[in-house]
Amino acid sequence: MGLTTILRGFKIPVTLLDRFLETNGIKPTFGYPPIYDCLPLPGSDHPPLDPESAFLRNRLGGDTKTRIFVPNRQGVARSTHAYVAYAYVMVLGQRQIKFAAELPDRPPAEFGELRNEILGFAKEEEQGLLKVAGMQPDEEGEDPASLLFVVVTDDREYPYHGPFMRESDLRCDDCPTVFESWIDLQTHRRDVHGVEFKNVLPDDL
Repeated sequence: MGLTTILRGFKIPVTLLDRFLETNGIKPTFGYPPIYDCLPLPGSDHPPLDPESAFLRNRLGGDTKTRIFVPNRQGVARSTHAYVAYAYVMVLGQRQIKFAAELPDRPPAEFGELRNEILGFAKEEEQGLLKVAGMQPDEEGEDPASLLFVVVTDDREYPYHGPFMRESDLRCDDCPTVFESWIDLQTHRRDVHGVEFKNVLPDDL
């Protein structure tokens, strides 16, 4: 089915991102998308992060939501660029976006410095990779570390659980119970409240 993500952050050549990761002892991406839909570990409120994103979060410090996204479409070559996001929204079918709350235009502290550090790994013959669309702001005054992008990843599925979904998406409409996953919520609504689960497309998810 694939995954569509709206994100704020910066675009970066895969070669530079991988060189930066390898320099810091982290396995490179090789242009493959990380896996986002891991189930939570026992005793943890959050699913395990891919090592690349976990490293970036530790590097930035604080309660950041930094993740790496790599576009992917079946039948075409791997992307030459990836995205480092500090805020993102994954879309199943249709969703209202609250930009101020979900995709704020102010990045975390040191996020811009992270971008500059990764760009510093560019070799002279790779300068052309830094001139493609999305690498620099189109309008004066825009922060190159907080640009808005839409990324499609065919080889990854929508994760039906937190923290990728809002708590309101996982709360029962008929009682105050909040569930770990959207499928568990639908099963609860069917078994406890008698709501027939017809596999409909959610109105805002």
